Amino acid sequence: MKAVIFDMDGVLIDSEPLWKKAGMQILNHYGVPVTYDEMLSMIGVPVPGMVDKACRLYHKNDLDKSKIEKDFFKKGIELILTENPLMDGVVECLNLLVVKNIKIGIASASPRSLILKIIEKCGIDHYFEYISSADDMPYNKPHPLVYLNAAEKMNVLPEECIGIEDSKTGMIAVKAASMKCVVIPNNSEYDDSYWDLADWKIKKLWELGTII
Repeated sequence: MKAVIFDMDGVLIDSEPLWKKAGMQILNHYGVPVTYDEMLSMIGVPVPGMVDKACRLYHKNDLDKSKIEKDFFKKGIELILTENPLMDGVVECLNLLVVKNIKIGIASASPRSLILKIIEKCGIDHYFEYISSADDMPYNKPHPLVYLNAAEKMNVLPEECIGIEDSKTGMIAVKAASMKCVVIPNNSEYDDSYWDLADWKIKKLWELGTII
């Protein structure tokens, strides 16, 4: 392998619970009584998709979804930047890749400006050779474009890359890009059979050292 490309939310940053908390608070404020557990069922779905699903679930399609999305983003960013939720083992894992001279990238559904703010706040921005944001592209995950773009910009072939994901949507994107895939599912989904599509399944990021 010549490159490892990380998803951000749920892999590098323990932000999924914070995004779901933000989404629940904002949607509830607008009269959509979505629960935290219902938000958690949308892991891997971008903010516009979560807003749309929640509104459809509670028959609130007449709401100004673009306004809800903006408030959702604002609240999510506020929570993440306040709590600085770096996943356990991230720095050790990134240092290992540097020692092994393996290129490091990010392929995320989040906007590039948000990715940059978060990794800078967490003190890991200097590790990454390239940041690929699906927000800049015509297709989001599970389409492979965000991963293919990262590989191209880092001057490596897709088959020379490992993509690391925590969601089914992300896993499909990595495999569709013809890359090897490592998944880190949350505990409640860890034994689900659909993770069999991945090449490796681990519980913590530091376990990547046993694969690389």
